[in-house]
Amino acid sequence: MRVVDALPQLRSSRVDLQLTYDAGDLRLGVGDVVRIPLGAREVLGCIVSGVRDEPEQAGIKAVLERYDAPRAFDETGLALARFVAERYICTLNEALNAVTLAAAVPRVRELLHRLGPVPAGRYSSVPARLLDLIWSEFDERFSLATLLRHPDARRIGDRAALLAYVGALVRGGSLRRVRVILSGRSVERRIATLSAGSAEPKGPKGRALVAFVASRGSVPRAEALLNGFSSAVVRRAVQSGALLERLEEPARSTPPERSMPPPTPEQNDALTAIEAALRRRQFETALLYGVTGSGKTYVYIEAIRRTIADGGRAIVLVPEISLTPQTALRFEEAFGDRVAVFHSALSERERHDAWSACARGDVDVVVGARSAVFAPLPDVRLTIVDESHDPSYKQDVVPRYHAATVAAARMRLAQGVLLLGSATPSLESYAAATQGRIALLRMMHRATALPLPEVRVVDMRAESEGGSRGMFGSALVQALAERLDRHEKSILFVNRRGSGGSLLCRRCGKAPHCPRCSITLSVHRGERLLRCHYCDFQQRIPSACPSCGAEEIAELGVGTESVVEEVQRLFPAARVIRMDSDTTTRAGDHARLLDTFGSEGDVLVGTQIVAKGLDFPTVTLAAVVAADMGLNLPDFRAAERSFALMAQVCGRSGRARHGEAIVQTFQPEHPAVRFAAQHDYDGFADGELRERNALGFPPATRLVYVGIIGRRLDAVRSA
Repeated sequence: MRVVDALPQLRSSRVDLQLTYDAGDLRLGVGDVVRIPLGAREVLGCIVSGVRDEPEQAGIKAVLERYDAPRAFDETGLALARFVAERYICTLNEALNAVTLAAAVPRVRELLHRLGPVPAGRYSSVPARLLDLIWSEFDERFSLATLLRHPDARRIGDRAALLAYVGALVRGGSLRRVRVILSGRSVERRIATLSAGSAEPKGPKGRALVAFVASRGSVPRAEALLNGFSSAVVRRAVQSGALLERLEEPARSTPPERSMPPPTPEQNDALTAIEAALRRRQFETALLYGVTGSGKTYVYIEAIRRTIADGGRAIVLVPEISLTPQTALRFEEAFGDRVAVFHSALSERERHDAWSACARGDVDVVVGARSAVFAPLPDVRLTIVDESHDPSYKQDVVPRYHAATVAAARMRLAQGVLLLGSATPSLESYAAATQGRIALLRMMHRATALPLPEVRVVDMRAESEGGSRGMFGSALVQALAERLDRHEKSILFVNRRGSGGSLLCRRCGKAPHCPRCSITLSVHRGERLLRCHYCDFQQRIPSACPSCGAEEIAELGVGTESVVEEVQRLFPAARVIRMDSDTTTRAGDHARLLDTFGSEGDVLVGTQIVAKGLDFPTVTLAAVVAADMGLNLPDFRAAERSFALMAQVCGRSGRARHGEAIVQTFQPEHPAVRFAAQHDYDGFADGELRERNALGFPPATRLVYVGIIGRRLDAVRSA
């Protein structure tokens, strides 16, 4: 008999069933969506094996139906999901959530049918308020999800209680539960394009949108979203007739031949090594360690060109696609419509269309954030992880995974090349490269031949002793004034992620550390304790600094909003752009703010967003306002991440003309500050690796974080 393995689509982390079914005469392959029996009910499932012949067996149930929909995943996707499930300890279903083309899987809707009049007095276990709600405010046929979301129902009980009440009504014959399967989406690839209509737009946002569209003739809907116009504004403009929207086939075009400048000697050496690795057709990893401005993106594009010329395809991972529009634009300019860019402004349909185009082989390059590593692109021979040190490659919700690790698994399957690019590599990849376990490609000079910016370290202890309590030292104020006079741009970085949570002495610049783990102790005001989040060492919150005895110890916190206010107080005429999680809530806000800064801004104030991938020729000053906020995080990687951020921020300056960088700190002697000011990653890494080895932290060892969560404290402690 012909049998096949299927994975039932169950929303439960407790069940991970791969069951064998009779395939009958159906043509089935990995990733096909099917209807299968499971116990007394029928559920959706995904095929997770090829069809095979086995001896006739009694009791094997048959696959009932194959849905006419695109494959939810391919063999590579399934292999990567199995890797994620095993390495990161989750179910295969949970791992497939990252791989599956969601729109290809038919949706199941639970409907409830009312049978007869309101059952007054029949159910002692069901609240009368719920009965009144169901029989007065709902139609005879309604969705279970609608009931569970209804605010009045949620006041009656939580989800579990409401499901129990519905179950009692179903068993008692007052409700009937019906499961309706809605088909998956079409795979027809079309682009929603906007053009000006005949009606008058309403509201200032609507008028701005219509003016934007009219200035371009017509634009894809995704481009309007990327430029800061919300879906609601677009929808209202279309409904009013102020804009016309049509679906059209994407134009197939060959990108224009661009005269690329010749590579620098370092770029040429890197490309030669990458091309040699590609030709060997075996799994290899290389670290492209290049200073900021050394032209790593040039190397990426040329390496991809050579990969495509040889018949292969490529994936480029960037930390956060919406934060690096300039990088994405470079790839689109180079490869035209043969590149698919996954970003937050894509609608569900557009994401589905791009995913389907990958599966059909209509594109050669995928550029996106961490989930792009799962794109169903055939014959991928090169995967690039740009800014490979960035912590955003690690997903902290199920399925948890690190995109660089999954990329390595994918290239191992494909016998391809993994290229890790960074100006400040993670210590794990740097150690692997210097020990010869992966290739090391160095680019230590800027492609423009300009020197790296001079970095001034400002000792805020001296500023404090001089009576200054402001967040800007005199050097930074003077440097900002000079840039404004010369009509040059400045970037001010605020590591808000570190605000609060740890103490710092304003006189000696030291923070209380754990004597066992050498990480900063965290403040727990409610318990009046300092605690180590690794070994749980505890001590009372001191009233004076344990190192120097000064009573100037306090929590240090600086936010982007207060920095903007300070700049505007000092320089009222300056045009200040603020870029953080509060000002970039909508898709397209990042690109809009960067465009504004590029065209008319003087000072860009931001969090980690401004440290990634920005390239503005007229930026000649970059400053870290309070370096100590990152240095004193309770994390053994605090120094490494602070060094990386300082180096990246300083690297935004002087990319086309001579620039300067300023780092304000209460700990100028800290190795992360000292080596960042010297642009000396190797010196910092050597010292940090020695400390890690002594303390038993990665890369000397591996750590697994185990989280135990429960409703009862005694049970959690016991577990």
